[in-house]
Amino acid sequence: MSTQDFLCGDTIKIRWINSGVTPSAIIGAVYTGSETIVDSAAMVESGSGLGHYYHLHTVPNTPGYYVAQTLATISGKPYKNRLRFRAVLMDVN
Repeated sequence: MSTQDFLCGDTIKIRWINSGVTPSAIIGAVYTGSETIVDSAAMVESGSGLGHYYHLHTVPNTPGYYVAQTLATISGKPYKNRLRFRAVLMDVN
């Protein structure tokens, strides 16, 4: 799994795109590297009618590794998607 860097305090968009089947429930969550939950919310449909869902999350102010996860329930089965990222401080010279 690759890791993306984001500045502490920035806003990131956690995304889910349907493959044609609408989920009955879809949650976006962010965890620390030790699996402690930082943020969780129901994802919002973009309004396009195309099955694009998102959750806006503010990157924690504590530098470190985090995991953004979406969990969708489709036909009673859970589907996960994860993004590993690192919160970093801006270099000031």
